[in-house]
Amino acid sequence: MSDKNQRQVLEILENKAVAKHISAQIAKIAKKNELSNLLIWQQPLGQTSSDFVFSAPRPSGGVNVMLADFMTQGLSAAVSALSVAEIFYSMTEKGFGLSDIIAEINKKLLYILPESLCCEACFIELDQESRILAVWNGAKTDLIVIDAVSIIKNRVHSQHESLGMREFTKSDLETLFIEVAEGDRIYLYSDGLSSSMAQQEIEASIKADTSLSTLKRDLALLNKDDDLTLISLEIKSTQTELVPELVSTSSLSLIPPTKWQVDFNFSAKTLKHLDLVPLLINILAQVQALNGHKQRIYTVLAEMYSNALEHGLLEMESNIKDGANGFAEYYALRAKRLAELESGYIKVSLQHDVVETGGRLIVIFEDSGAGFDHQRYALDSNDEQLLLCGRGGQLLRQLCSHFVYNDRGNKVEAHYQWTR
Repeated sequence: MSDKNQRQVLEILENKAVAKHISAQIAKIAKKNELSNLLIWQQPLGQTSSDFVFSAPRPSGGVNVMLADFMTQGLSAAVSALSVAEIFYSMTEKGFGLSDIIAEINKKLLYILPESLCCEACFIELDQESRILAVWNGAKTDLIVIDAVSIIKNRVHSQHESLGMREFTKSDLETLFIEVAEGDRIYLYSDGLSSSMAQQEIEASIKADTSLSTLKRDLALLNKDDDLTLISLEIKSTQTELVPELVSTSSLSLIPPTKWQVDFNFSAKTLKHLDLVPLLINILAQVQALNGHKQRIYTVLAEMYSNALEHGLLEMESNIKDGANGFAEYYALRAKRLAELESGYIKVSLQHDVVETGGRLIVIFEDSGAGFDHQRYALDSNDEQLLLCGRGGQLLRQLCSHFVYNDRGNKVEAHYQWTR
């Protein structure tokens, strides 16, 4: 073997070793963020796969899942996947929404991938509480939702171009909303699977066997020319470990409590493009670092912001959710009205006081909406509906030591008290 050929062989082996190492590191990160209701089955064609699955819990209690199929192999796929993993896990932890994460990943892949390469991806964001599934499908395959009695209830075809091909516009980031129920299973799979088996065979296998053992057996007998990936996310009861953790106050802050205050005034133009809650959470993390309370505070901020935006500025009616596809219709209408919003504001004040046992975070939201008769609403409503609609109001009453509206009903103040 010539010196040139020997160098080429060594370079190939080195690239394979690096790709294998990077893939192993990504797998370690994924293991730390493993979801108990997510089943992942993969069969790489070689030592490493160009298919990657990223999943993580959201601060609000939901989950994000992404199936990425890179149109390249080996080292370039592994390096690209590492960049995607860093963005996915960091932005999910901070509470950013699906569209923001997709936009950031697309920018990164445009920067690191040559024009001929891209990433086919399907991204889902599940809100466990409302049972709403947001889907962004830029893959060649369908997303399938099968109910508890093995009937296909939803199918989402590819809606978007692959990641890393061009800069995205706002319409490129639009998502589809689907209502799901306890016992439903969401299936995503790479095009390697659809090229190895007919669509009808895939669907018959996943409907007949939720453990996927039949499908694995059938695929083992086939000649394959691509990596295979299939994932299943089960919708479980909302009576999870989230609520007990939420009402615990045993965690400590890394920064001693201090007195401070910050105020914001967000215009309609800003609100159309800003993911507000992650911004506020990140400010809190820098100033006070209430690490053990992050999820609880995120929930308080998210509920108060949703109320100000949806019912104050967008004038959304909660009874829309009562229909057969009510939640999906509600969030689709929310997106439409937000895109059309031209006037209004939301003012936010974050104040922190020192108390004997720790600290008190005071959160004030004020919107430019008409407000509502909260006193009559409280008298006429049962406990599940008090203050804010549905389970969000009940959760806020558990989390906050003080929660009150002004007379007009367009300004609300909440106190979150934490102990050292």
